Amino acid sequence: MKSRYKIGVVASVLLLLTLGITIPLLFPAYPSSVELTMLGQIGTGGETWDVEVVEDIVYVLDSNDGLVLINVSDPANPVRLSSYDGGGGPMALDVVGEYVFVADQFDGLEIVDVSDSTNPIEIGSYPGSEAAYDVQVIGDLAYLADWNDGLVILNVSDPTNPTYLARYQTTGSCIFVRVVGQLAYIIDHQSYNAGLRILNISDPLHPSQVGTHMPSGVILWNPVVVGNYLYCGNHGDGGGELRIIDVSSPSDIVQIGSFSNGGTVFAIWIVENLAYLADYQQGVIIVDISDLSNPTMVGRSSNGGHASNIAIADSIVYLASRADGLRIFQIA
Repeated sequence: MKSRYKIGVVASVLLLLTLGITIPLLFPAYPSSVELTMLGQIGTGGETWDVEVVEDIVYVLDSNDGLVLINVSDPANPVRLSSYDGGGGPMALDVVGEYVFVADQFDGLEIVDVSDSTNPIEIGSYPGSEAAYDVQVIGDLAYLADWNDGLVILNVSDPTNPTYLARYQTTGSCIFVRVVGQLAYIIDHQSYNAGLRILNISDPLHPSQVGTHMPSGVILWNPVVVGNYLYCGNHGDGGGELRIIDVSSPSDIVQIGSFSNGGTVFAIWIVENLAYLADYQQGVIIVDISDLSNPTMVGRSSNGGHASNIAIADSIVYLASRADGLRIFQIA
């Protein structure tokens, strides 16, 4: 039905043009601006680092209170439900069903049962190098960015007893991991050959490198992979910008675009042709990426400084702010 409608409109346009009749543009243009309206805010106890939303609950990581659960059924009135503090320094989380997997920079991987949202309980752990910075769980496998141990792959089919399967040793320190299909995109930090490494993980017992992107003087930060493109920040000297990298061919990785507004991009969330940036100095910046080679700003909210991470669900933006806890915005 939709395809026939499009064909009919195009045919009508062509007919009118052949008759010499000038008509206005029939197709809606992409919005030139996107507005954010502040809805609510709640402190989390200390500095808020990471955020993930599942239905009516937002899970955040706080430097003082650890894992904090917040009810956002009314986004204008967020209510703290509970918290779990395992000590250490929680850096990143992944919520999978009734479990939250927490990468802790001092304690490794912590697995917390949140089936009772008012009483989260740690049920499993994996110390590793005791310096985990990121985690992603796919099925029964957890992929852990484990600092000096590189990328570590764990079997978490029994979350009370995660078991080691394999690892890929990086040259420097592994700080971020994103898994898409049979590929793992990891950031190798603090080494001569620092940057992006792409691993084939089709055999989780034998991960192997299939591509690298090591630009000089650049510290790639918190990547997001959508389709053939990787979006990340740059925390190198004089950097701070959003970088857009074509990873369609792992053996020939090429940067194709960038965007800078003078701040420092800490995290990115992609919604269709828009990139929502958590910018440490400037809050939320919204960038039109329909032309990947020429991204342009179409909106922002400065009411969200010290932004460290971002999540979006149902046109609501949840911003982790190191200074202000969780901030909540409505996308107009």
